[in-house]
Amino acid sequence: MTSRAHNPAARWTFCHLFHHRGYHSRGDAKAVRKRHPGEKGLAVFVCPHTVGLFHLGHRPEALSNGHIDRQRLHNQAVRTERDYQR
Repeated sequence: MTSRAHNPAARWTFCHLFHHRGYHSRGDAKAVRKRHPGEKGLAVFVCPHTVGLFHLGHRPEALSNGHIDRQRLHNQAVRTERDYQR
């Protein structure tokens, strides 16, 4: 095994639709999140475009404030993906 096999920060795939690194397991994404101790509000979330990928990022303010729910956020992501494929 290479040293990359034991380093979760090195096991990722770039998501071209979301423009973020996509981690292949939630555990890898959480391990990378722990390496950013000064960043508050980082969340691990499922990629809305690619099955089996997890992203790391800040939650939208509207989601945190309750103005939109996760279903609406997902619908926006799916709509963006359809527009991107055209």
